[in-house]
Formats: sequence, C-alpha cells, structure tokens
Amino acid sequence: MGTAVAPAWRRQVCNGAKRPFPLNSASRASGSALCVAMRPLQSVFIYFTVTVVLVGAKIHGGPRGRFSNNSALRAANSNHVVTRHTHYSYHPPTFISFMCRHCSAPVTYPVFHGQPPTYIYKYRESVGRYGMLLSGLALYNLGRSTGNSLYHVQNAEDKCSMQIISLRHYEETSFPCFMMSTFMERTLKINHDDPNVFDITSAQIDVKPFINNTGLPLAVNGHQDCVIWHNATMLQERKSIPCALLKEYAETMKPSGIPVYIWLPMTLAIVLTLYICCQCICRRRREKTEAMPINQSSVVIGYCSH
Repeated sequence: MGTAVAPAWRRQVCNGAKRPFPLNSASRASGSALCVAMRPLQSVFIYFTVTVVLVGAKIHGGPRGRFSNNSALRAANSNHVVTRHTHYSYHPPTFISFMCRHCSAPVTYPVFHGQPPTYIYKYRESVGRYGMLLSGLALYNLGRSTGNSLYHVQNAEDKCSMQIISLRHYEETSFPCFMMSTFMERTLKINHDDPNVFDITSAQIDVKPFINNTGLPLAVNGHQDCVIWHNATMLQERKSIPCALLKEYAETMKPSGIPVYIWLPMTLAIVLTLYICCQCICRRRREKTEAMPINQSSVVIGYCSH
C-alpha cells in the first residue's frame, strides 16, 4: 500500500510553521443564515410588487364605465372628496356663486355631484393651453345636466369649438360636441338602442384625439369670454360663457399629490434595486464560505508523514 501524503498545512506544522486558523462552523452558518433571511424578503417583494401594480392600474383606470343612471353615485350637497384620480381630486361645492363683469349680483350655478368621468381628468391633467377651460366646460355641462338626460346623440358631421375672446386677443380650439350637450337643441325621444347614443358620464369615452399638450396654459382673467359653437349641417348654436366661470368649475378639481406615473416606477425601481443588492450579497457570502476549508476537528496536530 502506498504512503498517505499529509495535506500541505500539516507538513507546515511538522516543519515548525503555524497552522492556519480553520473555519469555525458558526462562521460557515452565518452565510447560509443570511440567505435564509432573504427568503421572506423575496415573498415581501413579490407581494409588494403585485399590490402596487394593482393599485396603480385601478388609479389609472379612473371611474369605471357607467351606462345607466345611478342615483347612488350622485350624492347631493356633498362638500368632501368624492373621488381621486391620478393627479387631481374632485371637491364639489354645493353650488358655485359667480358674478360676471356685467352682472349686478352673483348668480348661482349648478354643480355635478358624483364621480366625474375619466375624460374630465384627462383634460384637467393635460399640460396644454386649453386643458383647464375645457375641463371646466365639461364640469359645467355635467352640472347643467343634473336632473336632465345624460345621453347625447352623436353626429359625425357636427363640429364644436371654443373661441376665447377679449378686447385685444382671440384664440380658438375644438372639442367633442357632447361636452356642450346641454347647450344644444335636444331630442325629446332618445332611442337607447341607437349606437350613436351614449352616456356623457361614461368612463369609456376617449378624448385623446382632441387633447393638445402643446403651449403654455392660457392665463384666464375676468375680461375674457369663452364662446362655444355647435356647427351642424342645418343649424348653428352659440353660447357665450365667462372664461372665469369655467376656471371656477375647473378649480373644483384639486391637485392630490405626486402623480402615480411618477411614484409607481420610482417605488418599483427602489424595491427592485434593494432586492438585487441583497441577492448579490447573499451570493458573495455563499461563494466566500464555500471557498474556505472545513474545520477538521479530529486531526492530530502532531501527526506528520514523510
């Protein structure tokens, strides 16, 4: 039988060298303990990610679709926050009292009490020039529709626009005609089976083609008139509204903090970075632990083989 060769560190001990310090079992266990501690963190990370995504999706979706009159959503005389959206909260007063520059006394205007549809938030959150005025017009139109029909008959040939007029200034922009439905001649009988008939409070209305995010927001003052036009094939309808009144309606929607499209990606990025860092630390600890020698407690130091 061949002669067994002692490990290098044993030969060094026989030659008078100091034995290297062996790895303690507690030191080896520390690396695995860290990895075990990471397992609950993985579950917390998955749970947190799913929760944040679901909450963000619900906020981005806004109020859900409604195609029928729901009296439960129209609580009268409410002065608290009715609903929250991505960046704005709706705080409807009981009514709006406004005095125009030609009026001798304030006039009371109706306010919509319920969940504003998504398209109003889209206009209010837009950074374009007319977002505030058009969101105010939509809220004014909904306020006027209280107690009346909320349905609009869409006609592809109809064109609607708003002219902002003052003594030395003039601007014009277009918008969907349903946003001035209460200012138009109404059809007495509405066929709800007609595909051109829809509820103006529906969350499924898409106004993206009409939203212009260019230019600085228009500075509104008490000397401006907002003239809305409905140009149909056989009819022209016109209504002059003080722009300051539309601003009053728009300001019933208050900023509600950091937009979800900002804090949601940042939060996910921070959590993901922490998760990756913890995984890297765990892997390095494991590799370092596996590279060190195991403690040979049964070895006799004085033994030497030549």
